[in-house]
Amino acid sequence: MPEKITFKYGKLPLLALLLSAAVFAMAAYAFFRAAIVFTSGDLIYFLVGIPFVIAFVTFPMFAYQDVVVSSEGIGRSFFGVPNGFVSWDKITSVRCGDLSAADRSVGNYHLRVGNRAIFGGVRVMTMIDDVEMLVARIDAEVSKRAIPITAWDVNKLVTLDRLPSPKKGAAAWS
Repeated sequence: MPEKITFKYGKLPLLALLLSAAVFAMAAYAFFRAAIVFTSGDLIYFLVGIPFVIAFVTFPMFAYQDVVVSSEGIGRSFFGVPNGFVSWDKITSVRCGDLSAADRSVGNYHLRVGNRAIFGGVRVMTMIDDVEMLVARIDAEVSKRAIPITAWDVNKLVTLDRLPSPKKGAAAWS
């Protein structure tokens, strides 16, 4: 049985869940009140508003899922429910970069499956607890399998030998 280590985002999943529940409750109240005085011209507000609320409510739950690493692969779990497991053999590259371009405060490592830019693979942000240990574990598995590592240097994609350290701030990837 391979050893699995879970890395958590601290209190962020719980805060995201509470914020999502509050937004959902406010939106549900507003929609029910609007449905009482509904006219045919109001349909556009429902068609635009409901998907927007659903996206706003579900995004934080997907963004701050715990990261589970084992010798077989890497995956996510939300409050102990595993999902999105990817074996190391399916990972084709690791892309390193910043999530917030303005201040470069949150770096991320995207373990990609194929050439899918957004939905393929697992994304790990540097705001996770014990990020140094997580990056060391990922780097060991990536090095063992010779998976290419790339990062953006200004506007040019460069190849790296190892994963960059998980420093925060403007000097994170230099």
